[in-house]
Amino acid sequence: MVTAVSGSMPCVYRSLTQYGWKLSGGVTQVCTYSATGRHFSSATAPGSPRILCSGVGDILMRFAVEEYLMQTATVTGPLMYLWRPAPVVTIGRHQNPWKECVLANMDREGVSLIRRKSGGGAVFMDPGNSVFTFISPSDQFSIDKNFDIVVGALKRCGINADRSGRNDLTVDGKKISGSAFKHSPDRGVSLHHGTILVDTDMQALQKYLTPDKRKLQAKGISSVGARVLNLKDQFPDFTDDSLRQAFIDEFCAAHGVSASKTPIEMVDDSPILSKPEVLGFHAEMADKEWRFGRTPEFTHQLDTRIDGVGLFDVRMDVVSGKIVETVVFSDALYPAVIDEIMLTLKNVEYGRGGIDAALKTLAPKFTEDGPAMLLKSFNDWLCANVDD
Repeated sequence: MVTAVSGSMPCVYRSLTQYGWKLSGGVTQVCTYSATGRHFSSATAPGSPRILCSGVGDILMRFAVEEYLMQTATVTGPLMYLWRPAPVVTIGRHQNPWKECVLANMDREGVSLIRRKSGGGAVFMDPGNSVFTFISPSDQFSIDKNFDIVVGALKRCGINADRSGRNDLTVDGKKISGSAFKHSPDRGVSLHHGTILVDTDMQALQKYLTPDKRKLQAKGISSVGARVLNLKDQFPDFTDDSLRQAFIDEFCAAHGVSASKTPIEMVDDSPILSKPEVLGFHAEMADKEWRFGRTPEFTHQLDTRIDGVGLFDVRMDVVSGKIVETVVFSDALYPAVIDEIMLTLKNVEYGRGGIDAALKTLAPKFTEDGPAMLLKSFNDWLCANVDD
């Protein structure tokens, strides 16, 4: 049975414009809805936890809001954004859509392809997915704490989930959640977003995605559908509404604030969505060049799977002994490392010596364990597999 979540506590709903995305020292009146009617309360202080919510809708606009928070807004404390998408396939920043997706099926049935700004793998999403986004200043950011909130929210609903691998959550050995991450070092802001399978269309999942056979073999499974679980199949009373309330309660408890007094900022009816910056991010991610990427004529192609790091498909155009262009398709969780690898290998002498020397110059930029491991593993593998 799924534990019922109490709905008796009043929730405070606030339009995003009442923050202006950056709180001042003054007092703001906000509308509060409860079982007894409507009243007003004062705005929270800078640095306090914030909760944003959206209904089902355009995933590009949800991603545009994330980008606005990451690249433009002033984020002074932990923020959680809860939302649900219309049917769509999203791929990681450096993935190859022709390898990850069955594009013919998607085109025929009107399912969009969207490339995320974060890393990670290909995901089919529909209203049966609940999506969570955590954004905070990088010096306050903790992936472990974020996962504790997700696991704690599920536990409030009577569901015991376990962390698995780099970024997954499982129930009884089957995947129910995957995550991806993005860091903006120049602004000091970090993001962690992920999905939870509540009641998604599993037939569509298998119809639109073509996961790499090496990833399936490494997990000892035969298909994408064999390794995932809709929570509603095992917990019939489980709903997105109960999960959303559990997220709110757990997030507030984790940050030491009252759920009944923490405003819920509604995104869908906010004028923020018409801001030029948000519309600009939306247009950028809707652009075909961004979604599908360029596919130049490559003269050397290598691919592999590195345990605990990710899948890599590397394509290098080599002219007169120099690497003219490198494209790396990957589901690795640190897209900034992949970006720097592609930039650094441009105009480098082709061969082990030239590649190794170039990639080692990146080591001072990536000193944290995850990015450093990605860079070293990739360098070791590439240098071992190119010709001199």
